[in-house]
Amino acid sequence: MQKKSAKTVEPPASRTITMRDVAREADVSLGTVSRVVNKHPAVKPGIRQRVEAAIATTGWQPNAVAQSMRTASTKMIGCVLPDTSNPLFVAVAKGAEQVLREHGYAFVLANSNSDVERDLELLNLLLQRRVDGLLFAPSDEYDPRILSLLERTRTPTVLIERELSPDCDYVASNQCNGIRQAVDYLLSIGHTRIALVTGQQRIRPGRERYRGFVQAFDNAGIAFDPALVRLDSMDAAYAYREVQRLMEMPEPPTAIIMGGNLMLPGALRACALKDIKVPQDVSIVAVGETDLAELASPPITTVRWNLEAMGREAASIVMDRIAEKPSTGGREPRHVIVPTEIILRRSCAPLRS
Repeated sequence: MQKKSAKTVEPPASRTITMRDVAREADVSLGTVSRVVNKHPAVKPGIRQRVEAAIATTGWQPNAVAQSMRTASTKMIGCVLPDTSNPLFVAVAKGAEQVLREHGYAFVLANSNSDVERDLELLNLLLQRRVDGLLFAPSDEYDPRILSLLERTRTPTVLIERELSPDCDYVASNQCNGIRQAVDYLLSIGHTRIALVTGQQRIRPGRERYRGFVQAFDNAGIAFDPALVRLDSMDAAYAYREVQRLMEMPEPPTAIIMGGNLMLPGALRACALKDIKVPQDVSIVAVGETDLAELASPPITTVRWNLEAMGREAASIVMDRIAEKPSTGGREPRHVIVPTEIILRRSCAPLRS
């Protein structure tokens, strides 16, 4: 005699599918369904699989708003970055999303377009949506409104490549050491007229790159020419313009460090316009590994670091902060510095006499 299959719950199309339908389909209690949905560790694997199968069969969708009201958690992490078209920031976001997904969190990514007003607008919007945590790269570390807003909220926040105050958690790359390595290498092959083109000092990467540049010359006991230092922007148009100006000087640089991954296309276009050959006429070092740096002719010497690791580290700190119980005492801020390294390629050559 053929055994009858288990009856599947098929609520009428006009009726909303509820948690009770899932519980009936899986033959468990409502509490068990709730524990599975909220990823409670006490649920046995077999029961968890049965409930998940019932959810798939019935097509039930948990009410995220109701869940957040019960648990005071939206299971969302907001992330505000200055340029989501930048492949370096994309890699950081990818690393963060991997960790957050493993913890059952949604990842909400927003682009401020390097605009402080947009930073503030997006932060307020995410906080109004009651995100459980924030990953944030401010466009300007010295705007007092940014720090004031973050100090007023109790939402765990981790800064990426930025510093606002000693009390803020942050994950950053060791740009100072990376640029110092680049200058040391160029000095070792005979270059002393080395230019640095990078961003403003109002964000950490710009400050740290300039600091590493100065340190390398100080350590070598060699004075650098301040006229070869350009510290206003990290975009391609700025690089295009400043490389042309540098190479038009009566005594142009023999090597240029492009302190920003988006700057390399502008620098190479400027060299092509002026019929300047790399590395015969000028050696070039780029900051930030990109496809262009690796595939250019010649391939470009690069300062690089593990971008996805930065994102994973930032997301892990946010998860730790969310899991912490409220404490009456202070807590130690988490400051993580990701190491940098220089990858030597054929865009640099010893100085010709």
